[in-house]
Amino acid sequence: MITQVKAGPGQTTAMATALNRNQAVPDECSPATTSAALRRLLAVHDIYGPAGKRILLRAGLQPGMRVADFGCGIGTVTRTLAEIVGPTGSVIGVDADASQLVQAGDICGPGLTNISFVEADACATGLPRRSFDLVYCRFLLSHLADRSACLREMYEVLKPGGLIVVEDGDVASATSVPPSVLDAFALLFTLLGRKRGLDYSAANNLCQMVRAAGFFKAQIEMHQPAVSSGEGRFLLKWSVEDAGPALISAGLITPDQLESILAKMQAATEDPSVLILAPRMSIVWARKS
Repeated sequence: MITQVKAGPGQTTAMATALNRNQAVPDECSPATTSAALRRLLAVHDIYGPAGKRILLRAGLQPGMRVADFGCGIGTVTRTLAEIVGPTGSVIGVDADASQLVQAGDICGPGLTNISFVEADACATGLPRRSFDLVYCRFLLSHLADRSACLREMYEVLKPGGLIVVEDGDVASATSVPPSVLDAFALLFTLLGRKRGLDYSAANNLCQMVRAAGFFKAQIEMHQPAVSSGEGRFLLKWSVEDAGPALISAGLITPDQLESILAKMQAATEDPSVLILAPRMSIVWARKS
């Protein structure tokens, strides 16, 4: 049964304050309130999902485990987690955006009976302490002003000896071969992050962050998907398109410049001679002592 609940009484004000401080949602992971945004987030999962699943299994995800998916968004990984832990396990998806949780319920569907969702700040979830076998997040930490607060929360809800698996990308590493206007993605989002006081390349220090949060036996894998075909080729262009209003508001680009860049990005995406490299992903897994 898929359920959706909010954080408990007394947490609402604190949650809103923490959200305003820590969780300004960047446009490349903006709420999937439109079909275009949903299409983009599904493309993200198509690109990064296979490697993420492989590492989850390598890290030790097993049937029967109790799992918390921090910043679950539209629930693509939540569904994968639920399928792996099976009916004897359970998964709680946590997200501060109610509209994404609605989408998550649709994506996870009625066939899975081991999923629930909680609307809460990832830095103050209200989840029971020392209760989960594995905690997980993807494309969350680089979107927070206080990443260590989220990692502390993940540590606190884990059982002793529990597992953490975190994935995050370095947006500045996205590029194309040969170089093309698609490289504007990396520049624009790097600048937008600075305007927001965020580091969209924080993934480069992901292993150190996990260790600093108190986890041990940390391991890391880095990979950069090359997208030669399929809808995933449009990820960079779709991301800039969806972020357009924010980029204009931040003074990084004019409406006319945005229109021109998007037209050129469309042409480059449709050019089969251009190889598109999505942001490099770092995946870290470790244990709580």
